[in-house]
Amino acid sequence: MKIVHALHAFPPFSRAGSENYVEALAQEQLRRHQVIVFHRVADPERPEYEVSEASWESIPVVRVNRTFRDLGSFRDSYQSDAVAHAFGAFLDRVRPGLVHFHHVTCLSTTCVHEAQQRGVGVVFTLHDFWLLCPRGQLLRRDLSLCERHDDADCVRCMAHQLPIRGGHAGTLALDERAMQIARWPLPERVRRRIASRPFAREAASLAAIRERTAHVREMCERVDRFVSPSAFLRDRFVEWGLPASRIVVADNGFAAPHAPVPREPRGEDGRLRVVYLGTWIPSKGVHLLVEAFGGIAPDRAVLDVHGYAVPYDGFDDYEGHLRRIAAGAPHVHFHGRYGPADVPRLLARADVMVVPSIWYENSPLTLHEAFSAGVPVIAAAHGGMQEFVRDGANGLTFRPGSARSLRSVLERLIAEPDLLARLAPEKGEIVGMQTHASALEALYAEIRPC
Repeated sequence: MKIVHALHAFPPFSRAGSENYVEALAQEQLRRHQVIVFHRVADPERPEYEVSEASWESIPVVRVNRTFRDLGSFRDSYQSDAVAHAFGAFLDRVRPGLVHFHHVTCLSTTCVHEAQQRGVGVVFTLHDFWLLCPRGQLLRRDLSLCERHDDADCVRCMAHQLPIRGGHAGTLALDERAMQIARWPLPERVRRRIASRPFAREAASLAAIRERTAHVREMCERVDRFVSPSAFLRDRFVEWGLPASRIVVADNGFAAPHAPVPREPRGEDGRLRVVYLGTWIPSKGVHLLVEAFGGIAPDRAVLDVHGYAVPYDGFDDYEGHLRRIAAGAPHVHFHGRYGPADVPRLLARADVMVVPSIWYENSPLTLHEAFSAGVPVIAAAHGGMQEFVRDGANGLTFRPGSARSLRSVLERLIAEPDLLARLAPEKGEIVGMQTHASALEALYAEIRPC
């Protein structure tokens, strides 16, 4: 079978969880199939919508350049006739049997239409909540969870891209009013409703959000089957309206490390070695982890934070914020970028990994990497993470969004040395990429029998 994987970014330009997953999946499938990756790049030095071909780690790739330099409306942020046309021309040339979409953000929702109209099978993996939340993570701009969002909530979060009366000044005025309401001594549910009300009266903006919602629902009708790496994510989309019968729950597959790395023994100081791996963005809750460490004695534990900061709406200097929180904490160390091949070595130096995400993580890559290395995980007790981290068995959990709760869990590990030894991830908890790819290929065959 000829398979196309389509997504918003890909190595070497981006190395987040979904990109690394698609890279590993494509390499495995290349053993038995023809595989091509179609993805977006953003190069301001090249013509907009230019299509180019290349190869990455033996994987044929086709890239479309989109920098949003001609963005004219909110609709343009998710729907692009130029990108869809380029994708359609690509499909006409390569004639795949199936397209596996992993994200259409920064591409175009109508890429799905291009595939379906040509009789190509369509599979869509739900890596996050972007189809029902324009921000992708069900987090409001103040980092509060949007548990039961409606279109008025979306207007407030996306106000800077929508036609608010009074332009930018009007948006700021409405947002300031909402933030004042957020400080009123009322139940949170009531505050949220009142704070969203001014935005709900912005008829043009509300219409733009509703147009997106209707368009995405129509796009979903063109998908043969969705794949959700967690039951939690599946349930949220079922609540939104996707039929459960069209969503297959299957955890992501993970490639085995090239060579096992022996665990490094603790130093003579006996400090608990804690590690964070991943991008530094507010939704990942890195600030909670750093804040939690501020109350732990430097001679009891050490924290190594690996990764790098990426842009995030409303947080222009998140890395600076992290470093300011860590000021005066000699046991908190920030490190730079790392690649997939570095992960086993970094984990070999850790006693426990922390996944402190504020948003409803789905199936975090780093969590599975830790289990693969035999490293227990401390995770926020919500979202898909609860399906993988079993408190007291392969890790520990803490109250989401609470640095105090996280600190208590860390202090418990320090105070109970025997507890760490009892937290034992099992190899069977990890789905190997070969097994995962075979399951996907069986799904493909159901949709487009050879």
